Amino acid sequence: MPNPAYDRLPEHVKDDIERLYEQIWTKPRKAIPGLLEWIEKYPDVPTLYNYLTAAYSQSGQRKKTREVIEKNYQRNPDYLFARLNYANLCIRDGDYGKVGEIFEHKFDLKLLYPQRKRFHVTEVAGFMSTTGTYFFYAGKRESAEKCYELLEQIERNYPESGKTIEAQVTQLRWRLYPKTLWQRFMVWLSSRNQSAQGSDMQPS
Repeated sequence: MPNPAYDRLPEHVKDDIERLYEQIWTKPRKAIPGLLEWIEKYPDVPTLYNYLTAAYSQSGQRKKTREVIEKNYQRNPDYLFARLNYANLCIRDGDYGKVGEIFEHKFDLKLLYPQRKRFHVTEVAGFMSTTGTYFFYAGKRESAEKCYELLEQIERNYPESGKTIEAQVTQLRWRLYPKTLWQRFMVWLSSRNQSAQGSDMQPS
């Protein structure tokens, strides 16, 4: 995704940020202080908040993860990954109406960002995963299945994309096509909890 604020950073800063990003997946707690320092110095770079979200999440700090997700969306509401993280938060809270607002009721990247002609594979996969999950809990199974089919295509066509997309495919498959009784029970329980937490879904 075009990120002018990040692109303008000095090369040595970008190198250190990428080093911290790699550290997120092995020693997330050690990456956090460095990310906080760069955010203090460059508060207008949305990528930094996204990386900090991942670091807090990987280290099991749920409250701080939520706080950073909310802050990033408040500061950078047009940044796709800020939208996706906040939408996933709202889905977990059962606030489906808010999900529609986050995406301006445009569940198509080309409609959401008409000025762009190309999207990175991680952007498309993240969008399909989040909107597919939203459609599933909103009772729009056909739309959820279309998102799942696109995710599967991405996984097949971009095997180098790593475990993130594989996990997104697995999670949506698990919801749509539970095989075991335990999986079916968990999907039912999750859907029941989602409905209890928020039934104010607005039409998309």
